[in-house]
Amino acid sequence: MVRDRFQRKIDEMQKPDERSDVEQIWEIVRGWLVISRVLVLILMVVLAEFTEEYILGGISVSAWCIIVGIPLLIIISVFILLGDRTKKNFELSRNEALLHPIVERQ
Repeated sequence: MVRDRFQRKIDEMQKPDERSDVEQIWEIVRGWLVISRVLVLILMVVLAEFTEEYILGGISVSAWCIIVGIPLLIIISVFILLGDRTKKNFELSRNEALLHPIVERQ
């Protein structure tokens, strides 16, 4: 039973990857963007908690963390959404438009 699962996994790894280079690159970039978004959120919370008493430019460093961190989170999220949307449009333009001729018009 376990041996069959391992054999099946090994057989799946031997099959060629049918994704294009663009799709593979986007998956790598998207992974790094997601990781960086999580790190920005964690660093923003940690720095805001531990730097309350320090002042920079007349504003608390913890407030600067929020001022810089929230737009950075939004920008990273927008890049992820735009990349996913571009990937979806790329997939539609390849073959699905012929298989399903009625697609949502923009």
